[in-house]
Amino acid sequence: MADVSLEWNADFMVDATGDLLVIDGDDEVRQRLERRLFTAVQGYVWHPSYGAGLPQKIGSVLSASQIRSIVASQLAEEASVAPNPPPQLTVATDLNNSGAVRIGIQYFDAQTGVSVSFAITS
Repeated sequence: MADVSLEWNADFMVDATGDLLVIDGDDEVRQRLERRLFTAVQGYVWHPSYGAGLPQKIGSVLSASQIRSIVASQLAEEASVAPNPPPQLTVATDLNNSGAVRIGIQYFDAQTGVSVSFAITS
């Protein structure tokens, strides 16, 4: 089912006809996963377990395994992410880029079984 397209830290976009741009499939799931990972812990009053709060952790000393654990726990909450095989996560630090962290996510879609991957860099 299509949803309104809303990239993180962006505004609503319109299509060629002036209607709100909608999104579905893998891009919709990616947007939902990014929203979940970037939303502050207890950021939603009515859904306190939603969100990983990754942006609030910038500047903290976290190991790659801690970051992987946080991301994995949030991916497990998304119905669109198949639990088996489990998602593959990579966490790498770029020391040449002020210690930026790149999180690689590969999972299988729960409905289609198709492998999907994307990366987040902070």
